This record gives sequence, structure tokens and C-alpha cells, in this order.
Amino acid sequence: MRTSSRTRRPSPTCTHSPVPVPETSDYLHLDGRAVVVTGATSGIGRQTAIDLSRQGARVALIGRREAELEETRGLLAGEGHLLAPFDLTDHAGVAALLRGIAAELGPLDGLVHAAGVHVTAPLRIATADQTSAVFDINVTSALMLAKAFRHPKVRAESSSIVLLSSAVGLVGEAGVSAYAASKAAVASLGKSLALELAREGVRVNSIAAGIVETALTERLRASVGAAAWDEIEAAHPLGLGTVEDVAGAALYLLSPVSRWVTGSVMVVDGGYTAR
Repeated sequence: MRTSSRTRRPSPTCTHSPVPVPETSDYLHLDGRAVVVTGATSGIGRQTAIDLSRQGARVALIGRREAELEETRGLLAGEGHLLAPFDLTDHAGVAALLRGIAAELGPLDGLVHAAGVHVTAPLRIATADQTSAVFDINVTSALMLAKAFRHPKVRAESSSIVLLSSAVGLVGEAGVSAYAASKAAVASLGKSLALELAREGVRVNSIAAGIVETALTERLRASVGAAAWDEIEAAHPLGLGTVEDVAGAALYLLSPVSRWVTGSVMVVDGGYTAR
């Protein structure tokens, strides 16, 4: 058997300063980390909080409805979690909100902005007020949260922001133009923030999710009718997703395992955008 006489070339020198990843069996290394999750009253936000707690993270739950936040807290594993009832349309109060959370949990390692609104409104019935409301919670609140999170007294030295975008922000869909535009804006926002905050040790990524089974999905199914819903399901080659599918992606982006990932739009959509 012949052996090669070629000399192996040295690996290129790494130009960034990676966050050390402990050599343990815990793949995600989220134990003990402090993470804020918005929209934690239900759906993807609630599941992300649950999965974070199962990995040993301490979670601050943000949402408008305190009773439902209490329900979420009851589903969390471990201790040290925090309830923070808050309406994110109160943009002026976001900075104080995150400072207060950091004062209790310590420097924040991550932020998941899962809160948002979905509006089905064909162009013939779309209104300026409705469009402004969609952008207010989906886009403006994301910007204000990122601004508050980046403060040195709020965030940990190396930290991660995860924004929830949508598959329709990438390919478009009839009847949801305002919503699709807002989610496209979220993806673009994540890219720009990633460039701006990289020097501060903050990574920013977004998740373009397809349709997952939630209480909101049930209402959408009822509103569009059986025939239209069959078309929606058929547009997802792997079928509709679950909140666990998207939460898993969020945990990866929060983890130091993804330390070289920033400015990305992670598509988690069962093949919807592959059409």
C-alpha cells in the first residue's frame, strides 16, 4: 500500500476570539445561563422557555398576560426563573425592564424575541393602522429589546440574540403582506444588528419558521377553510412543524456551540421555502 508524500498544510489562523466551549457531555452548555424569552405565555416562546429550563438555564419570562406566564413557570424545570409581565409596545420602558431582570438574574447570556402578531389581511381590507400595529410589535419591539440588551450592565460578555422571523418573510404569501413585510424586516434587522454588535461580543440571528401547530394555528385553520388549509399543509413537504422544532433551533443559536454563527437566517420550515 502506497503512502502519500505530501505534507499537510497548517490550518489557517483563526481571526476571531472564540468563546471556550467546555469539554463535557452537555452539548449545548446552557446550564446556569440567564436567558430572556418574550412571548412566553404560549407557543414557541413558552416551549423555548421550557426547553431552556430543561438544559439548566435560568429564564426570565416576558408576556402581557401574567396568569399565562404563571402557567409557563409551572412547566419549567429547576429554579431561579423570573416572571416579568410587560407590554412590549411600551417601548420607553424596555430598557428599565431588562435592567431590572439583569439585576435579579445577573448578566444576561441570551434573548429570544418570540413575541409577535400575525394578521391575515388581503390588500383590499388592509389598513394603515393595522400595518403600523404589526410593525410596532414585530419590528420596533425587536429593535428596542436589542438596544436595551446590548448595555454592558445588562448582557454577559459573550451573548446571543435570537429573533423570530418567518418563512413568508423570505418568499411571500398572498393575504399576509403586512405580516410578511414585518418578518422580512426582522430578518434584515438581525443581519444589520449582527454587524453592529459583533465587536461587543453579541451575536444576532433570526429563525425563519414555517407554520407550526399552536392555538393560533387552530384559529387560522378555522378562518381559511378546509380547502385552503390543505394547500397550506401541502406546501410544507415535511408537514407542519411543532413548537419543539423551532425551540430547538433557538437553543442552538443561544448556545456557545454556535459561537461562529451571526447574521444568519436559519430556515426551519419543513421545506416550505424550498419550493
